[in-house]
Amino acid sequence: MKRNPSNQKKDSINQTVQFQVLNEIQCIKMADAAFHILEHTGCCMKNERAREILKAHGCSVEGERVKIPETLVHKCLKTIPREIAIYDREGNPAMVLGSHTGNSYFVPGMCNFYRIDVETGERRPAVKKDTFDTGLLVEALPNIDMACGLTLISDCEPELAAAYEARELLEATAKPVLLMTTNLLEIETTYRLCCEVAGGEENFRKKPFAVAGASATSPLTHNAENVETLLFMFEKGIPTPYIAAPMTGATAPVTLAGAVALGIADNLVGMVLSQLVNPGCPLMGSCFIDMMDMQTTSFAMTAPELSLGGAASADIYRYLGIPCVCHMGMTDSCVFDQQAAMDVTAQLYTAMLSGANLNFFSGFLETAMSGSLEVLYFANDLVEYLNHIIGGMEISEETLALDVIDEVGPEGNFLSEEHTLEHYQENWKPGTLARQNWASFTENGSKDYKERANEAVKKILSGGVRRPLAQETRKRLDEIMAKASETLHRQK
Repeated sequence: MKRNPSNQKKDSINQTVQFQVLNEIQCIKMADAAFHILEHTGCCMKNERAREILKAHGCSVEGERVKIPETLVHKCLKTIPREIAIYDREGNPAMVLGSHTGNSYFVPGMCNFYRIDVETGERRPAVKKDTFDTGLLVEALPNIDMACGLTLISDCEPELAAAYEARELLEATAKPVLLMTTNLLEIETTYRLCCEVAGGEENFRKKPFAVAGASATSPLTHNAENVETLLFMFEKGIPTPYIAAPMTGATAPVTLAGAVALGIADNLVGMVLSQLVNPGCPLMGSCFIDMMDMQTTSFAMTAPELSLGGAASADIYRYLGIPCVCHMGMTDSCVFDQQAAMDVTAQLYTAMLSGANLNFFSGFLETAMSGSLEVLYFANDLVEYLNHIIGGMEISEETLALDVIDEVGPEGNFLSEEHTLEHYQENWKPGTLARQNWASFTENGSKDYKERANEAVKKILSGGVRRPLAQETRKRLDEIMAKASETLHRQK
């Protein structure tokens, strides 16, 4: 039977799968708790300029202790953007972050010390080339949306590590980049690099392709130098996550609700500052719940409470109307093994179900101490797989296929039907993930997923840069880095 499926799409129903950890009443209670902390407990603001800004807008300031009234928080929430558009370095739309979009994007981890070498399998200090290789891989992976170095570069001045990371990533990939900066020279240099690639500051501010973050110090402490970098980002309008990372039982209450409330309060300090400095400045809610194993007092990044806390914070930021960031996609395992696969799967599935916009730390091993390109490759495969679950199921005349069922009838088969030909490619198809019998497996060398991923990664790296920068642009980037290095040595 000749079919015309295009005429049967009018009644299509396709619901994206999502869950909530907190209902609206619980979100209100959690937000009120964060407001209470800011107004009654206050925070330690070590940056004098930030204290002056907050005092000028009605905050109580006694020494370094600052208390922020709830009325000011609500005023700032009215001007914060509900959506943030991010582009690639060629000016093409890349992602839309929004509290109500449900869009989830995935990013490698940052600031870790060691790399699992793809050639030798050894664990060694991370270097500039590792950042470049991560950029090459991210460019080739369709489900990793933003590049980050998966490193803390050791073969450069540590004060400029993030700027060197930007230099490597901007050449290796045209995808958006994420950078964590710790001092003013570093963020100023990174900003110059991005403006150079964009063809000028106005072009970069109009179509930003970099997200630059900084971190608070839990509990309720805001470092002078980190805040100075924040103020620069706010003044320039750079999309920014100000990350609060309370650790349960150590720098936050051991109870999950208390830790989340504290983290939200810490993050809202950055939100208030961003809107006072530059109303409409794009800021992302970033409450990273870290866990302490109370038996060993060691850091644990794959406790189920970490994922639960991240999903809960996504609910609260959605209620507040702020685009949000989570840190899910990692493992405490030191190697890419069954535990690592289980940890990464559980976290990425939770992240996607929660609707968190940006999800950091894919590719991390060893409680964020080392990074693996094979694990990052696995995360890409996993996101593609999970998207076919999260995307839900279309219910329409076409997909119900009642006419086809009626025509085939009992004891028939659908293999030769036109409906099958039209739709079979919509189903997920394995790539590196195996779908084979034992004979095929052994004939192809009995390689497990880790071996196949390693081969795939090395093939991608051998292909070089896919979308290269102009030679003159690369030269100017090197000149910017050389000037920053000279400035740093003069300051010392």
